[in-house]
Amino acid sequence: MIACLVSLSPASSPQACPNLPLNAVLLGGNKQAPAGWVLHKQFMDLENVALEAAEKPCANWAWVAGIVAMAEARGARIEQQYLVDRLYGGSVCLTSPGDLDDLAQRISHEYVLSDGQKFRLAAQFTPGAPTRADPLIVHVRQGLPLMLLWRDHTYLLTGLNYDEYVAPTGNKMFIITELRLFDAAAQGAESAVKFVRERDDPDDLKGVLDLSVIYPK
Repeated sequence: MIACLVSLSPASSPQACPNLPLNAVLLGGNKQAPAGWVLHKQFMDLENVALEAAEKPCANWAWVAGIVAMAEARGARIEQQYLVDRLYGGSVCLTSPGDLDDLAQRISHEYVLSDGQKFRLAAQFTPGAPTRADPLIVHVRQGLPLMLLWRDHTYLLTGLNYDEYVAPTGNKMFIITELRLFDAAAQGAESAVKFVRERDDPDDLKGVLDLSVIYPK
């Protein structure tokens, strides 16, 4: 079985595990526990994180709504309209947000807002399927949503199911079986989407965007 070996605690760093392709984490390997390992079925969801739909059902507004939600979970408040105006020159409705790596670089700078907030955003877009399981688990545990690009549509990661194998030594191995996602371009129950290991293709996951908020000292 190919998976991720790590001792994970609430204070764990997302850098605790070696790089692994997500198709190995989601799809690969024997479904039986290795000899001597104990299997625990685990699930986790974001807590106390408010996710709001895009103010307009457009791909660029949905991307901005995702950034706004990620920033708010990290302590910074930005209006959707503000970012749309800065990035797109006004309230346009587009079928694609644009190149996510370029957008991540364009929003990564210092902000001084009219309500007195001062902070710096640092966004990083990593193309392709996620290469490690533990950052996804740690971010959800810490209440910090990540953005996933799936089939050229952006979603926020809101929860996941995973198989946790525990060795007699205390080492742990994780295989993610389901990703729960929020679609900011949808309304109501349609905003809840699932990526399921048994059903979906990891090759359709095209990238992950993470966001940091840095405050002046």
